[in-house]
Amino acid sequence: MGRGVIPLAPDFTRSEGICPVKSKEKKLFEHKITLGKDINGNLLRKSFYSSKSRADAKRKAEKYKAQYELELLCGGEPTKPKVLFKDWAPKCLELYKKPYVKGSTYNGTYLTPVTKHLIPYFGNLPISEIRPIQIQEYINQMSKKYAPETVKKDFTILSFILQHAVENGLCQANPALRSIRIPKIERVDRMAYTQEEYDKAYAFAKDHPDGLPIMLMMETGISRSELLGLRWEDIDTKNKVLHIRQGLVAYQDLEEKTWVIEADGLKNDYRRRDIPLTDDDLIEHLQKKPRTIYVKRKGAPCEEAVTPEFVFHSPEGFPYQPNNWSNRVFFPFMRELLKVHPELPSLSPHELRHTRATLWIAQGIDPYMVARLLGHSDVKMLAKVYDHTTVDTLREAITNTKKKKEEGYEQHPIC
Repeated sequence: MGRGVIPLAPDFTRSEGICPVKSKEKKLFEHKITLGKDINGNLLRKSFYSSKSRADAKRKAEKYKAQYELELLCGGEPTKPKVLFKDWAPKCLELYKKPYVKGSTYNGTYLTPVTKHLIPYFGNLPISEIRPIQIQEYINQMSKKYAPETVKKDFTILSFILQHAVENGLCQANPALRSIRIPKIERVDRMAYTQEEYDKAYAFAKDHPDGLPIMLMMETGISRSELLGLRWEDIDTKNKVLHIRQGLVAYQDLEEKTWVIEADGLKNDYRRRDIPLTDDDLIEHLQKKPRTIYVKRKGAPCEEAVTPEFVFHSPEGFPYQPNNWSNRVFFPFMRELLKVHPELPSLSPHELRHTRATLWIAQGIDPYMVARLLGHSDVKMLAKVYDHTTVDTLREAITNTKKKKEEGYEQHPIC
């Protein structure tokens, strides 16, 4: 199977009617529009057809006309109508973002906020008539419904769209000014295991049937996306190295109205890294994990051998949709862990990453090295988000450092 966009597993339910099969016997509905006049004064007319309904043909025609007028206006025609935000915003993203980012980033980071937030509010306003006060009113309203991170993202995308409108002559200046007040993003404290709690959870994972992916996340600090994107060639048990080369994500393609699983690279170049595997139990578990499974397909007379593309996959051998993996593997594991150790906190997959960072720092590993192991460009993000060191963990780190010095131990970089 090729890399990149992956066929959907049975976990996904496709919406009916998205890709209808058109019959030649169906009646075609026509809708005509007038686009203007040519240089001889003759009307420019165009017909649009649909096998569904006349309303659908009209919708196609109006969409084409809006695009036609937008392109004329961007071309400098002086007497064309004003361009509405709902017409310019999707076009702007398609031109200036879609070709340069991954599909998951385009749909999740850009298209979804524009479609679900910005267009419903600014959609019917001409680009040239949007004012700072309207943007501030939007920010204030959104702040009552959504987290500060979401509001800030909306404002950033809105400013991007309006700036490109300025550059294309659709308005004189960008109204998304620096004076717009954005809600302050507060740090959210996440939980993390202490070393004692970590040891209990890790020991439980060793004997659990679904414990291997948990062990791998706890020991290496990789994200859920990176875990589910692992292929066997990424795991070198002989040299005890884990190669992080891609992450697996799922997103809803709003244009195609379907779900897509994608494993195509990483967020940035810093995420591409090699992590040493230092626990022999983890290496042994990886070596024992079968690479071929036997699956009984629907309608098949018997089981067939399947070699999944990814190390951690669905029972049928398909790539795991990340949320499905959490619901079917991770959270059931956590519930069983708490039955045996009710004193432990229930952590999320991302909090295991926080735990690993915290314990590495507490063990005295250089923060720069920890940042490299986690795939960060510098230690700022590490200090701001991932460090959960307490007085006790700091005391333990100081004590361990003193012991190493007394024993004549010389610390070497781990990667």
